[in-house]
Formats: sequence, structure tokens, C-alpha cells
Amino acid sequence: MFIEEFKQYISISVEAIQLFVSNSFNKGVLISNKMTILIFAVFTALVILIGLSGWYWQRSRSLKNKTPDQLSGKEKEKRLEQLEKEQAKELELRIKQEDKLQAEKEAGRLAKAEAREKGIQEQITSVEQQLKSQQVLQREIETIVEKEIVPSEETTVLERLRQGVLKTRTLLLDNIANTVLGKKEIDEDVLDDLEEVLIGSDIGPETTQRILDVITEKVERKELTNPQVLQLELKNEIQRIMSKTYPVPGTAERKPLILLFVGVNGVGKTTTIGKIAAQYRQQGKKVLLGAGDTFRAAAIEQLEEWSKRADCDIIQKEPGSDPSAVMYETVQKGLDEDYDVVICDTAGRLHTKKNLMEELKKMIRVIRKLIPDAPHEILLVLDSTTGQNAIFQTREFLETAELTGLIITKLDGTSKGGVVIGIVNEFDIPVRYIGIGEQVEDLRPFDAEQFTESLFA
Repeated sequence: MFIEEFKQYISISVEAIQLFVSNSFNKGVLISNKMTILIFAVFTALVILIGLSGWYWQRSRSLKNKTPDQLSGKEKEKRLEQLEKEQAKELELRIKQEDKLQAEKEAGRLAKAEAREKGIQEQITSVEQQLKSQQVLQREIETIVEKEIVPSEETTVLERLRQGVLKTRTLLLDNIANTVLGKKEIDEDVLDDLEEVLIGSDIGPETTQRILDVITEKVERKELTNPQVLQLELKNEIQRIMSKTYPVPGTAERKPLILLFVGVNGVGKTTTIGKIAAQYRQQGKKVLLGAGDTFRAAAIEQLEEWSKRADCDIIQKEPGSDPSAVMYETVQKGLDEDYDVVICDTAGRLHTKKNLMEELKKMIRVIRKLIPDAPHEILLVLDSTTGQNAIFQTREFLETAELTGLIITKLDGTSKGGVVIGIVNEFDIPVRYIGIGEQVEDLRPFDAEQFTESLFA
């Protein structure tokens, strides 16, 4: 019965659709039954599709609102996978956002740092400009003062010497003053303290004992009793020690004058050679340098630079060359081309290295093949800042070479200038030059009287 009713319902629906479509789309002419059934089937399918779509949407919404615990089976697994994907996407998005924020902050900090650096650089530039302006002003002031007050050459030399030995003088005089402070007589304690002062000034034990013997003898004979005149007596005794005089060879007696410089590394030997060459050039002499320190490329380059500054010629070879060959070529050129002065550099050798000292002997023999009485001066350069070690070096070099003179450098940078007194006392070798500064004129011919005066003035 139900089927019959359903068929009747379908038949009525088909007729109604046939009538509606004919009136609406076919100008009242009935369409065929097949077309009507097809339209009805399409309409029915459309209704079913809409219904299924609505059901699926409603079901998805219902599932979405449910927690995984309210689901079961495959739906639960799908929901969990979906949630994991959503959480992963959200996490990735947050990470990107944080990275972007961090990058923005870093860029901001970098910009601030660059701004601060720029500000600091501008401040430094400003300070440098101010310093330059002050230096220019200072030089102008000094120029004006020099023009207004032109001291005598002797006064200028002594004052420069006093400034050069300032540290040594301060140490010596202050300690002497402390030794006699509050003393009414010269007793054993005063003499013991005086011995410590002299040793501490690097005068050396032998020279210290000589000075003490003289002072003790005068105290015992009652010729010296007042502690306050102890400084004057000390000055007089040092003047007696320093009063040795020696002839200085010149270019008038020998041409060319051959000077050979020796010394250990670091004493300022190459610089000293350059300054002496410059001084001879200022006197109008024709000067030739020989770069005999072939063990160090830097030494050759330094001497070459000094030859340019002093406007003199130089003989040099590749590093590692035979230094004796350099000496021979240098002296030969000096003879052939009528040079006034030939200055030969040697390697900065340690006085304890036997093979290097033997090389020095060989160089001297090679020079004497050309000029039998040369070198006319063998000058040992000593660094005053090494104190008593300068005396030890002198003893060692005396065993190898016939030293004719000493050059004491860097007196302006040490309180150990008393070593000059010890060297003059212990060795029968003249001190030819002393270095009291960086300028060419700060390497001065040694004047014993001026040196002693500068220590106590």
C-alpha cells in the first residue's frame, strides 16, 4: 500500500513539474514525459546533495566543538592529528614573530651602538684637534721665548746634560742628603750608609771602595769631620776619577778615518752610528757607512734609513752575506773614492757567544789587510740602563778587541748613570760619547768635568 501511495505521489509530482516547466519555459506546450522525469531526477539529486552538505557541515561543526576525549576511534585520531598540525603552525608562526622582533631589537641596538661610536669618534677628533692646537701654540711660545732669551752655548750644553742625568742626580743627591740628615759627625754608620748609596747608584764596588778609602783616610786624619761637606768631598773625588784625558783621532791625521762599532743587541748601536755620521756630515766631511750586521735584515734597513737622513753613502749586501766581505768592500771604497770617515757596523753579538766574537776578530783582520793600523777607533756601545752589566760587557769585549773608546747611551732614561764613573775608573779606555736624548745633538762628546758638574749641580 505504501508503495502505491509513493508511486501516486511521484506521478503527481511529475505532472506538477511537467505543467510548471511547460508554462514557465515552453510557452504552455507540454514537454515529453522523459524530459519531465529527467528534470525531476536532477531536482531530486540536487535536494539530496543540499541535504547531505548540510548534514556534513553540521556534523563537522559538532565534531569541532567536541574535545578529543568525547570522540572515539578514527575520529579521535583525526582530531588529534588536526590539533597537532594547528599547534605546529601556531608555534612556527610565533617563532617567526619572535625572530622578527629579536632582529628588530638587535638592529635597534646596533644603530644605537653605531651612534654612540660615532659620537665618541667625534669627541676623540675634537680632543685631537685641541691637542694639536695646543702643541702649535706651545711651539710658538717656545719660539718666542728662544728669540727673547738666547743662552750661551756652554750654558745650553750644561743644562741639557743636567736634564739628561736628572734621574741619576736625583737618586744620588737625595740618598746622600738622607745619609747625613741629622748627623753631627762622620762615623762608621755614615760611611756604611754612604757605601750603600754609591753601590745603589751603580758606581760599582771597585770604584765605591776607592772613594770610601779616600774619605775614610781624611776622616781618620781629622781633615773631614762635618757630614754637611761630605757631598762636596764626594764631588771632588769623583772629579779626580773622571779627570783622565785621551787623544781623539781625527780626519786630519788619518784619511779615511775608520770607525768600527761593536756591542750587544738593543744598546742603540745602529742609531748611534747614524747620529755620529750626521754630526760628521754637519762638519762637511764625506762619510761612508758599512752595513756589517748582515744577520738581521732590519739592521740593514735601519742603517740605510740613517744614511738617507744623514746624507751619506752606504755599502750593503743581502742578509746572511759574509760581514767580513762587507767590511772589505766598504774600506776599499773609502780608499778609492777619498772618503773622510768610514763607519762600520757589526752584528749585535752577545759577549758570551764565542763564534760571534771570533767573527769580530776576522772582520778586524780583513780591515787591516787594506789599512794596517785600522780600525783607528773600535767603539763599544753600552746601554746605561743595564747598570753593572755594562761593566761586564766591557771586560768581555776587551778580551776580543782592542777597544779604543766607549759610548754610553740612554742616560736620560735611567737612574743608573753612575755606571759611567765606574767604567772610567776601572778601565783605561776613554768614554767618547754619551747619549742623553733622541735628537742627533743629544749624542754628545763626553766631557768629564761637565758630567761631574751636572751630577751635583
